[in-house]
Amino acid sequence: MLTQKDISLSPESILLADGGTITIRPIHPDDADDLQNTFMRLSTQSIYLRFLSYKKALTDEEALRLATVDYNTQMAFVATMIENGHEIVVGVSRYALLDKVHPKTAESAVIVGDEFQGRGIGKLLLWKLVNYAKAKGFDHLRGNLDMGNTRMLDLIKRSGLPHHQRYVDGIWEVNIEISGSGK
Repeated sequence: MLTQKDISLSPESILLADGGTITIRPIHPDDADDLQNTFMRLSTQSIYLRFLSYKKALTDEEALRLATVDYNTQMAFVATMIENGHEIVVGVSRYALLDKVHPKTAESAVIVGDEFQGRGIGKLLLWKLVNYAKAKGFDHLRGNLDMGNTRMLDLIKRSGLPHHQRYVDGIWEVNIEISGSGK
């Protein structure tokens, strides 16, 4: 079983298979502007698949809320790269306690910027989130996916994590079992 000691909150530099390097680290409130910049680089399709609605922008309030977590009932990790000498956010994974009636289940999401997809970043972010959530006592991560979000469904399948999906009100509700997983 993972312990608190096993979960490093220190930034982790990772060499990707294509030779690029990312850093995965916990999100912090100072990332709010970077989240807005990342949002502006997303395609309309990626925005819809992540939020299940169309949005033109991430407001200051939304960005700050997404960048501010308590590290227990809410957590988020960002994947960053250096572009033109500046750190940019290229992906985010997050969970939030679903509700107090289901204290072992968290709603979760992963998004990677369009130009950075297909490089393994989503899988790295997913596993970082899974291991952290597991150490925090969660047994399940739940996500709502548009039926057309085959990339995310494929990512979950390729992760090897036990999961099941069901069709509810026009979307896939995917439940990932994390209590027995480990990487």
